[in-house]
Amino acid sequence: MEVDTVFIWVSDVDRALGFYRDVLGIETGPRYGAWQSMEVDGTRFALHEGSPEGGQRAVVSFRVDDLDAEIERLTGLGHGPIDEVTDTGVARFATFVDPDGTHIQLLER
Repeated sequence: MEVDTVFIWVSDVDRALGFYRDVLGIETGPRYGAWQSMEVDGTRFALHEGSPEGGQRAVVSFRVDDLDAEIERLTGLGHGPIDEVTDTGVARFATFVDPDGTHIQLLER
């Protein structure tokens, strides 16, 4: 398992982009609607415009080889996903909650 993406929910991608790109100097990648991708030292970093459920402001996505097997394993340990698997056509992911209520995602590319 490795970190695939870290993303931050923002109220306005263009405004946030001004800070991350112009102030911090992070180079931008492609923009997909409400999703602005970037890369920092080999790790994907992104801004995601919108209002997340539960007040989450940041999410870490961990890349796994077999999402279905990981869902089964974690469910067996009493930590099933909080939503259905989402398939974006580029990746499949499911959201889980850590003991403090922080959302994490397991993602299969």
